[in-house]
Amino acid sequence: MIISEAFEVHTTLNPKIWTEDNQLRPEVKAKIIEIVDAFKEYIEVPIYISDICLIGSNASYNYTDSSDLDVHIIANYDLVTADTEILQSLYNTLRAKFGKDYDISIHGVEIELFVEDVKTNAVTNGIYSIYQDKWIKFPKPLQNIVQYDIFKEMEFWKVRADAAIRSNDKDDIAKVISNIYLLRKNSLATGGEYSKGNQIFKEIRNQGILDDL
Repeated sequence: MIISEAFEVHTTLNPKIWTEDNQLRPEVKAKIIEIVDAFKEYIEVPIYISDICLIGSNASYNYTDSSDLDVHIIANYDLVTADTEILQSLYNTLRAKFGKDYDISIHGVEIELFVEDVKTNAVTNGIYSIYQDKWIKFPKPLQNIVQYDIFKEMEFWKVRADAAIRSNDKDDIAKVISNIYLLRKNSLATGGEYSKGNQIFKEIRNQGILDDL
């Protein structure tokens, strides 16, 4: 199984999101801020936002019609009196629930929220700051991307997710979800946006396995 999303490479950024001079469209910025404000009110848990950043394929040249827009809420975890791992797990749970309860999309592009500690260093091709309204890291044209065969890994995650769902055990389901996101986090940190682990994550998401969980 070779996934296609990571290998549909364009010479321009997604025109639904970016202007011809590679600036974020004003209506997209306004919508993202509106969504993040709604999320902050929705969770009823302290969150101290330092920035909102756009990353992933829609902040680069490898977007497709099914690509979502990765919106990372950069928060200062040190200002919340809670264990960091528990806080991250709570944010993950609440943002997933928020995504189910609200229509979070812009111009037909689905928005996927993430909450990230300000001390975390994301490894990605492009990073755009909403608060600063500028590129922190402008994406480079893509070359020599490795196309991994992820058939065995996908079979593993399908079986694991199906077993968790059939168990109807909230803790088991939460553990599988956390492990999937941990796969992506570790893969991004060590191999970047086009690493094998992140390609696996994208296919897990595209096949609806995360939604099922």
